[in-house]
Formats: sequence, structure tokens, C-alpha cells
Amino acid sequence: MSARINPGVARVVARGVAAIGISSSLLLGLTACHPPQKAQPVAVSQPAPVDVGIDPTALDKAVAPCDDFYEYACGSWQKRTEIPADRASWTRSFSTIDQKNYDTLKSILETAATKPADAMDKQLGDFYAACMDEAKVEANAKIDLDELLKPIESVNNLPSLAKEIAHEHLGLGAPLFGFGEQQDFKDASIVVGAADQGGLGLPDRDYYLKTDDKSKTIRTQYEAHIAKMLELSGIPADKAKLQAQTVMKIETELAKNSMDRTERRDPKKLDHRIELKGLVKTAPKFPWAIYLKEMGVPTLTQINVLVPSFFAAMSKQLTKTLIPEWRIYLRWQVVHAAAPLLSKAFVDENFNFYDKTLTGNEKILPRWKRCVENTDHLLGEELARAFVAKTFGPDGKASTLKMVDQIEKAMAANLAKLPWMDDATRKAAVAKLAAITNKIGYPDTWRDYSPVKITRDSYVANVQAGAQFENHRQLAKIGKPVNRGEWDMTPPTVNAYYNPALNEMVFPAGILQAPFFSKTAADAVNYGAIGMVIGHELTHGFDDEGRKYDGKGNLVEWWSPATNTEFEKRAQCVIDQFNGYEVIDGQKINGKLTTGENIADLGGINLAYRAFVSSRKPDAKSDMKSGFSDDQLFFLGFAQGWCSNRRPELERQRLVTDPHSTPKYRVNGPLSNFPEFAAAFQCKPGAKMLSKAPCVVW
Repeated sequence: MSARINPGVARVVARGVAAIGISSSLLLGLTACHPPQKAQPVAVSQPAPVDVGIDPTALDKAVAPCDDFYEYACGSWQKRTEIPADRASWTRSFSTIDQKNYDTLKSILETAATKPADAMDKQLGDFYAACMDEAKVEANAKIDLDELLKPIESVNNLPSLAKEIAHEHLGLGAPLFGFGEQQDFKDASIVVGAADQGGLGLPDRDYYLKTDDKSKTIRTQYEAHIAKMLELSGIPADKAKLQAQTVMKIETELAKNSMDRTERRDPKKLDHRIELKGLVKTAPKFPWAIYLKEMGVPTLTQINVLVPSFFAAMSKQLTKTLIPEWRIYLRWQVVHAAAPLLSKAFVDENFNFYDKTLTGNEKILPRWKRCVENTDHLLGEELARAFVAKTFGPDGKASTLKMVDQIEKAMAANLAKLPWMDDATRKAAVAKLAAITNKIGYPDTWRDYSPVKITRDSYVANVQAGAQFENHRQLAKIGKPVNRGEWDMTPPTVNAYYNPALNEMVFPAGILQAPFFSKTAADAVNYGAIGMVIGHELTHGFDDEGRKYDGKGNLVEWWSPATNTEFEKRAQCVIDQFNGYEVIDGQKINGKLTTGENIADLGGINLAYRAFVSSRKPDAKSDMKSGFSDDQLFFLGFAQGWCSNRRPELERQRLVTDPHSTPKYRVNGPLSNFPEFAAAFQCKPGAKMLSKAPCVVW
């Protein structure tokens, strides 16, 4: 978290954009599942004589594939791989690609900083150079922070409180709640305003509410961190400790009234188009007219209030909490948001809590990597132009589209014969499948960042300018038709996603590289690796959340009651299966929170395998030169994409916050339900990798 900057809250993600959840430092995605291992020599099997795209040295052949396929595919890699000191995790494929992307982006930015090709290139170079100028950042830190904090001194009543909250929402800081834009749930062709719960400094509401010893310890550490940060900002130590207690009191009250992550998976629970009139009635104590004027949308009336109960409670909290206490909270929000941009003392303290304490990182990322990340974060599509030119050719796009087409055909064939779906629902499902948009590599139209004023004088001012530009850009969408050409990830991102509101799958150029996809790898390995990612995202259109949207992205009920009941039975099987997996210290996966991703993993491997089989010639036979059959290569290509190590601190955090299961069970869970896997490795009845009650959804 120390390397991430908060550009404000004008974008409210009201619909679950379902990503594959892989490791990407540019996105802070999911990574590994094992505590760090000290690097040591290990005995491994002899490398396969033919390079087919898998890593034979990663295998642990002391483990039977039918007992624990993840350990078989990744065990030796895990034993010899140390997590870098500046990371909380390391993943064989995703982290490797990520590191390569870092180097490419660094080269682009260094050239832009010294020999810019044009005005936009100069903008990139100036942003990166200002970030890299540590001496100037150090010298400017107090001036920059004081400038951000100065308006808080004028907060003396609720109207001025609303004004300052708007200023922070547009720039640095995310106090009290979130406000932005979203597609309307029931009319996906239009954009409306969106008000959501927020205002917390810990990763999830449960951190404030759970009563176990670990949660209590983290709260104590968090309060000490707040006090230290406030002290660094100029508050005397004794007062800073008291003010930290005030912040904890306010945030705990916000957490008590926040909807938990599992509930938020149901989009119907977030659909409340009560408009401005209803929001004012729900939270009458907050000066909404003043806030909206400061946000630049004074005439806005179309608003979805995602969690009305949160705003009702917030309204009461506004008058129970004294104005001086709100000033303390607002100060903390600004200091918290600005900390990664300030002097070394702020950066280090921010790292010590959010990275070292919460995720187990031992060392902060090198400054150049943090500067690359933040350039990607605020000027991402401009940076991506040169990245795409260097890394992504037309052949990569054509090959990916071909595989997507084959996997969509596999889904169509699946729908045609699905026994638990009635004909009317099947017809609608086929129509939704046909309507999916596929975005590969990079956007058709690049974003224009020319209005953003960037100089080499102040890194903080540059970030503030970038945040304000993006938040105003998002808010300007309200009341207008949806732009279906936009992307929610930058092209260098090592990830992929499905957006139910747009009914689209998006595969950035960042992920379409070896070892996920390679022209030299066996088809079986490519299908197991990137093919599973494609199938995963496609399945999200029909998982527990995505299935509630039609082909146009509208939240409507298009399933028959009988088919819905059959789906829920199958989804419950998946929930029960993953509820049984213990990850660390007796803590188990939350099967309900991870339902959608687990269904997508199960569907993804099934669709990728069907597409792989259909792509082979009818008389094709495995040549076995690699030592593995084609089917075995397929499953190994899939599993080795998830070879991971993860620090226990991060593991505990992800069990609370991540809708994805831990990597080991993203491999073993789906495969234990998959008879073709058992056949490929000749698993006998009673093997650990054979589920006694297989879950089958798609």
C-alpha cells in the first residue's frame, strides 16, 4: 500500500468488475499462498527433453499428482524461491511478467524524462522526474502538506465540513463516504451519480469489529500508526495520541454501519435509485447542495445510494461528533493519502504499518518502481502507448481473439446441452453470450491527458492535478450515454476482467506474454494457462453475480425460478467445498465471499479444456516427447500459472478482503471436480484429488 496513491473517490465501483485476481504490483492483485521459504538446493526431476512451455524443474515428483496436484506442479519451485524483501508475495508467472513490464516502463519513462518525443511524452517525463527527485520531495514536504491541510482550519460547521470533504474527494483524501458515477443498474445505457459507504483507513470493516486477539493487536498498531503520522504532520506527541483515539472512534462507528463484503456481492442489495431527494431524506444532516456544488455537479439529481443504512447512520454521527473532532479526522485523511508522496519519514511510517504490519513486506519497493506504478496509475493510457508498441504485436491480438472465439464456442456448446437449464433461460443465456464484447491488448481510442498540468516543481501538486482531472472526468459522465470503449485497467496491467455492466471481457497486453501465452509453447500449455484465464472471465458473465445482468448489462431477472433454484444448488456445492479448505492458523476460506471466483475457476478450466480438445485434429495423438501427454501438459500449464509463495500476514489479510481463494485451492479445488484431470493422471478411486461429491456448475 505504501506505493499506491489515492486519486480520490469519484469513481464508485458499484458493479463487481471481476478480475482474474492475479499478482500485479501495478494493480495489487492476488499473489501466493505459502510463507516464505529460504532459498536452498533441492533435488528435482530431470528437465523434460523438449521445451513445451512448462517448467519441469518446478515439479516435486515426490508428491503424487493425484494427492496434491498443486504441490506436484509447483513444490520444487516453492522450496527454492524466496519472496523478495520488497514484496509480500511472489508468483512464478505473474510476478515474472510484472518485473519485465517494470523494466520496459522504466526505460520508456527515463527516455521521456531526458529526450521527450512530443508534448505528451514530456508530460510523462516530467511526472516521473518529479517523483524521482527525492531531494526536492524532501525539501517540499512540509510546504506541500501544509498547503493540503490549510483549508481544514476553516471547518467550523457542517457546511464547511461538506466543502472540505468535497475538496478531498476530488484530490487527496477519501473521508466519510464515497461519491462518483456508475452505470444505472436497470438501464445500463446511462450514467448516474453514486453514493457509497467509505471513510475507513483499515482494509475492511471487519478489522474494526472482530474480537480475536490478532484483530485487537492490529487495531492497537493502527492507532499507534495514526498517532505517529499526526505527530509527523506537526501535532505534539501527547495530543497526537489523543487525536488518534478520536479517529478510531469515528472510523469504528463508520465500520459498524457498513455492509460487509459478502453481502455486497449481491448487486440487488446495492440498487437504490432514491435520487438526491431520497439521499437528503436519508441523511438530512449532511449539506448535500454545498457538497455537490464543490464537486462540480450542482444540478445532479440522479443518484443511486448503494447502502442507505450507512448514510442514515452517518447523518446521526455528524451531529454526535463535535466539529473539532471532524477536523482531526479530516487531517488524518489528508495525511494518510499524501504520505506516500512526502518525505522519507512519512513514507517509512506508512510502509511500516500498511506493508510491514499488514502484509509482511520486509523492505519498501525501490523508488523507481513506485514512480513507475504511480505514473501508470495517473497517466496510464499515455504511458501505455509506448508500452504496447514495444511489447504487443498484431499476431498476439489475432492469436488471443482466436482462442477467445474457441472458448466462447465451447460455452455455447455447453449451454446447448446443460440439463438443469430450461429452454427459455437457455435462449437468453445464448443471446447474452453472443453479445459479449472482447477487448484485447489496448483501447481503440487513447485517453487525452493534455489538460493535466504537470511540472517538475512539486510531485504532490502533480498527483493532486492528476487526481482532480480523473475525478472531474468521471463525474462529467453523469447524465450522459455510457462510453463502452473505455477500459478499467491500463494495458501494462498483468490481469484481466469481466464487467457485467458492459458485458465485456478485457485482456490487457500486460498479461498476454510468456509464460501465460507464447508462440513457442505447446498449444496444450497455452490453453491451460491463458485459455483458463479467458474461460474464467467468460464464466463471470454467468456466475452468482454476473448472471443477474442481461446481455446489455441491465440488472434484470432473466432466469426462470426453476433454473435459478438449480443454479443455487450447484453454487452451494461450491460454497461448501471451499468452506472446508483451511489456509493458515485454523482460518478457512470464506466460501460465500469467494463464490463467484470459485465458480469462474471451475468454469474456466472446463471451457479451456473443451476448447483445447475441439482445436485438435480428430486423429491427433500426444507425441510424449516432453514426457507428458497433451492432457497432462494442459493441466500443468494451468497449475504452474499459480505457483506462489505468500507471507502469512498477507494471507490473513486476503482471507478477509479477497474474493479469490488462495492459489493452492484455485488449482486443487476445481481439478478435484474434473474427471478429465483424473483420467489424465490415472487417479484411482479414493485419491485425495478426487472429490467424493463433485461440484459441477457449467
